[in-house]
Amino acid sequence: AKTAPNSDRPAAASHARAPFIAMDESKSRRPLDTPFRQQTLKAWRPILTPKVVVLTFFLVGCVFIPIGCVIISESDKVVEVESGDYSAAYLPDGTGGCCVANCEATDGTRVDKNPCTIALRVPEDMAPPIYMYYKLSNFYQNHRRYVKSRSDAQLRGVEGLAPSDIEADCTDVHVHGVDVNVGGDNVSNVVSPCGLISWSVFNDSFALHNKGVGGAQVTTTSSGIAWESDTKFKFRNSPEGSTGQFFPPFAYERQAGCDALSGELKQECEAYMAACTTAECKAAGLCFPRSGHCVEDEHFMVWMRTAGLPSFRKLYAKIDETLLKGDYEVEVYNGRLHPSGEQKPSAAGQKLWNYNTGAEQTSLFPVHGFGGGKTVVLSTMSFMGGKNPFLGVAYIVVGAVCLALALLFFIKDHLSPRKLGDPSHITFNKKG
Repeated sequence: AKTAPNSDRPAAASHARAPFIAMDESKSRRPLDTPFRQQTLKAWRPILTPKVVVLTFFLVGCVFIPIGCVIISESDKVVEVESGDYSAAYLPDGTGGCCVANCEATDGTRVDKNPCTIALRVPEDMAPPIYMYYKLSNFYQNHRRYVKSRSDAQLRGVEGLAPSDIEADCTDVHVHGVDVNVGGDNVSNVVSPCGLISWSVFNDSFALHNKGVGGAQVTTTSSGIAWESDTKFKFRNSPEGSTGQFFPPFAYERQAGCDALSGELKQECEAYMAACTTAECKAAGLCFPRSGHCVEDEHFMVWMRTAGLPSFRKLYAKIDETLLKGDYEVEVYNGRLHPSGEQKPSAAGQKLWNYNTGAEQTSLFPVHGFGGGKTVVLSTMSFMGGKNPFLGVAYIVVGAVCLALALLFFIKDHLSPRKLGDPSHITFNKKG
């Protein structure tokens, strides 16, 4: 037999097929032959005849409009009161704001009244529960760099975290005094809590007074203002005493002793201090586990849940008593009473102490540097939440549009009808 050029095999052999090798079904990548895997599930495919279209739009309109009316009605029942921007020198009603000097300065020379009193008029009786908020404007908590700047491990109280352990999470604020890249990777150099969110924590405080009863203070509570998952799992002071280390907003808590507490909490504090074996945990002050202070403060937890829009409210307190119609005052303050217990007012009227600088606190939470504003809001609630007429209006508008379209299609079908094919002849309706 002749052979093919450049080949040692017969010509017929070059056309021979490779032997069939059975595939192991267990190694096959073919999806299972089921309706779900093969995307052959039964489905309802409505035929959009004029009658179906008209009926659909009509039903949607008849459902949406009543829902919108109910939402607007509930929203109108909510009583909401908002103060003017107290960061300014004057409020919209002409009364004085909290700034007294250098109001537009960004070099640290601005001076605020501290404490500062702003007027708030309640137009009608407000039934409990009443929620007290602070509202910030032009503050972009939703910036990617800002949102990512936190260490969840540190906030959960994980012990032994060195600067290199949190550097990836808190690039901007994570180490104190020593560069982590120059021999500074030591637990004692860690800023706790680290990151931009905690570093910019809102620290104005509020007290509500009723002018109608001689300026008596209204009782408020901050218990329960944070999410339950935050209070139980996500925020815990570190047992080693590192929480609040090199963190100015917790300076008072770090310096305070167990005598600042009372009852069972004071006993827990004393037991914690007695069990301490290191100088670090003895320096923790009130930043010990289950103290309710430092990162376990619910005001801090509320701040750490970043807002999605530049203007936002955050819950500050709840009021469990009725607020009668009338005039009220909100006292805004920042800092603590002087450590000696005495009032030491300056020329501008400041009476509170800054535990970091060792001087009187002459400013409130700063917003003028980024063109922001601050207000205080009181609001009741309905079963739909706070005051929000937009959702109800949106339902009514959509419902009205659907009814209008139903009417247009109905008129069109009757004035100039179009003969349709018989749906029974469509192939997917046939069996077999």
